[in-house]
Amino acid sequence: MTQPPSDPREPADQDVFDDISEAQALESYDRLRTVVDDYRRTETAAGEELTGLKARIMSIVEDEAARGPSTSLYSSAGLPYAMTTASLRAQVRAAVDAEPGLRARRVKVLSESAPGAPLDLRVTFTMSAGQSLIEFAPRLRARIAERIELIIGVRAGYVDLVVEDIHDE
Repeated sequence: MTQPPSDPREPADQDVFDDISEAQALESYDRLRTVVDDYRRTETAAGEELTGLKARIMSIVEDEAARGPSTSLYSSAGLPYAMTTASLRAQVRAAVDAEPGLRARRVKVLSESAPGAPLDLRVTFTMSAGQSLIEFAPRLRARIAERIELIIGVRAGYVDLVVEDIHDE
């Protein structure tokens, strides 16, 4: 496992979407998609073709707006790929929810993916009264790491577990 960031409560990178909900981020992407579509209609209606750098930039913006925020990753062979951040988070949440008495909340990617480098995560959740963090923490970290490697193809590094609340079952 890798060493955690100097202060595990401080993310390695600041995401512009840290302060807004996923629903607000998706609404923002919908608005962006509308702007891109309007721009393309205006440009092609004027008889101009989008070419070169301008076309590539518009294609990237359009792809990001259609899928939502993405996380850049590297396969075990070192090849770059991207997956929606929501999909990555869903896999981690599924691993948390599989642990009896836990309910996943938020998942934050703390490190940038690099060939051969593990992915550091912060995972928040609620737990039922009577659970022992000392007992389930190693098991949960292993479950998250196994699922990330099996389904996403990336090794998990440091997994910061944060209990946000205690819930009644």
